Amino acid sequence: MQNNSDNGNQYSQPENQAQNQPQNQYYQQPNQYQQYPQYQQYGQYPQYGYWQYPYYQNQYQPYNFNGYQFFDNNYYQIQKAKTALKGHSIRIGLCILAFLASPFILSLFLELFSLFDLYAQSTVFQYSVELIYSVLFLFLPFFLVYCFKNKEEKKEIAKGFDKPKSPLLAVTSIGFGLMLCFCGDYISSWISAIFSSFGVTLTSTSEVSIPTSGMPLFLFFVSTAIAPAIIEEFAMRAVVMQPLRKYGDRFAIIVTAIVFGLMHRNAVQGIFAFIAGVVFGYISVATKSIWTAVIVHSLNNAVYVVFNVVNEISADFFEKAYPLFLIAVFVIGIICAVPFILSSKREKLSKASLIPDAGQKTKAFFLTIPMVISVIWMLIYTLLVQI
Repeated sequence: MQNNSDNGNQYSQPENQAQNQPQNQYYQQPNQYQQYPQYQQYGQYPQYGYWQYPYYQNQYQPYNFNGYQFFDNNYYQIQKAKTALKGHSIRIGLCILAFLASPFILSLFLELFSLFDLYAQSTVFQYSVELIYSVLFLFLPFFLVYCFKNKEEKKEIAKGFDKPKSPLLAVTSIGFGLMLCFCGDYISSWISAIFSSFGVTLTSTSEVSIPTSGMPLFLFFVSTAIAPAIIEEFAMRAVVMQPLRKYGDRFAIIVTAIVFGLMHRNAVQGIFAFIAGVVFGYISVATKSIWTAVIVHSLNNAVYVVFNVVNEISADFFEKAYPLFLIAVFVIGIICAVPFILSSKREKLSKASLIPDAGQKTKAFFLTIPMVISVIWMLIYTLLVQI
């Protein structure tokens, strides 16, 4: 081997020192880069590869040394997590688009088979169609997403439907959660009033006929209070939220609430749905059971059904009874809030078990094409139709 001292290399070892090194096939003379103090050898920083820059290392990006590119473990974990988030977002976004397009598909179906008159005149037919509509355009797309999940994610989703970890905690969460839903209703009303003060009127829903007896009333109750609570909680808190919990419970709850708001297709209901979605998500995590959210969701919708029917039968009785009912809801909610908050069995919100920070996770989930189209669709629908 030629001695580097012959060519005047200032970083080579002295000749007598090099001669004292063990002579075997694995020995290699140090080169000029090993003499720089700012480069550390493998052993002090084993997670960064053979060489690394201790002063300029960025854990989120690959780094270069002498023309070679190295990656640390954090970088690979972040890329893997972001890829999984984007895949989940694309599937959920396609489900949202299918649901947002469903009114047009339903209208086309009624037009093709000349069923518009029957739909407008028969409340039994109308609410029967609403039930089928919920199953086809809400349950079925999200069920397909569930079917294509891997075994671990299927277990996580199924785990969400376990029994609550404490009966007392479940009961208090229901009373507390229902009160928070009514608070959300007031907040959305205040926001609508603020818009109205600027001359912008936000409408919540289209007018529907309210049945007062018989089979129409039964179907109205089932299609409004029972079926949506079960189907929407399966779609949102199970299929959407459960796989997101490994990125942090707070992230999973907020993202799912935003998706829940998008699916309501207008500003007023979207604001209320977001607040209610946060409530449903939180009590699902706190009690370790989505069934508590199903019950609160169903009770909230049942109140809407019952008092609309009461108002249809007797407006005077409604004006007297509804304020008393609200007082009862808030009193019971406050009473339930104390043991719920103080309970040692209440599940704490877990932090992310995966590395990406909040900004990276949010971008990865919301900046996919189906999700962007869903957000734009809701904004256009709100601006052109609901205002």
